[in-house]
This record gives sequence, structure tokens and C-alpha cells, in this order.
Amino acid sequence: MTKNHIAWKIRIGATCVTAVGALLLTCPATGTEIINRRLDESTSSNQSVNMDSVITELEKNIAGRENEPAEKVFRNIQILKGQPAIRVLRIMQFGFAPALGVECKYCHVESGWEKDDNQAKQIARKMWNMVGTINQQVKDIVHDEATVNCYTCHRSQEKPALNPEAKK
Repeated sequence: MTKNHIAWKIRIGATCVTAVGALLLTCPATGTEIINRRLDESTSSNQSVNMDSVITELEKNIAGRENEPAEKVFRNIQILKGQPAIRVLRIMQFGFAPALGVECKYCHVESGWEKDDNQAKQIARKMWNMVGTINQQVKDIVHDEATVNCYTCHRSQEKPALNPEAKK
């Protein structure tokens, strides 16, 4: 992981903590076809989807609308409403994906990213609300910038890392 990547993660993590929201990205109507084509291509060749190429396609798709509220650019935004569309992409790319060690299709249905059929997406929304609650309690207790985020527990794993390795 590069220093730039870590800096993005920290900055995005702090942004996520202050956002009223949860993990949830849906593609614009025209972007869904592009992403599904890439998913189909990667599935047929048994390769994983290259998240950077997905993000690049989405960036092209929202060109000129990057600073519009996410809910005006993407479908079914329930969390992160009011955030600029480009920030939602960055939160997914540099925040949630590396914090959980996953790619887009872990939470999103390949045939329609706006769909709520994937249980992981539902869990992510609930967990994001939990993170907001915890951060409010931390602020009430220690009155400083201390926060938790997805990485605090997940450590780049799909399931929270509940049993950390003992120091040797």
C-alpha cells in the first residue's frame, strides 16, 4: 500500500465519519451497462473485476456532474445523500473497498447496481449507521477527534477481525 493510498484512506475515513450515511453506490443508468459488460467479461475469463477500471468508467460516465449530489447522479442512494458524486466514488474506492478487502460486486448485484438484493449491501448500511452511533459516543466520552471506521474492526477482511493476533 502506497503512502498516497494510506493518506486517501485516512482522509476518506474522516470524511465518512462526518457523513450521514452508509456504504452504498449505484451506477447511473448508462453506467450499469458498462459495468455489467466488464463484470461479464471478467466472469467469462475467470478474472476478478479490476476496480480501478470500473471507477474509471464511472468517472467518464459522470463527467460534468462530479460535484452534483450523489442522489441526483446515482440511483438508490440511501446513505451519503448530499455528498458530491465523485466523493462517493472515492469513498468506495479508497475507503470501503480496502477497509473490507473487497471489490464492487461484494455488495452490489451485478445485473443492477441499484438493486438491494445483496444482503452484504443491507448489512453495510446498518453497520455504517452503527459506526456513526459509536463515533458520537466516542466524541461524547473523549471530546476529541478520535473515530472508528470500517477498518477499525475489519482490517481489510470481509468479516470483522474479532480475534487479533497476540504480540510476540
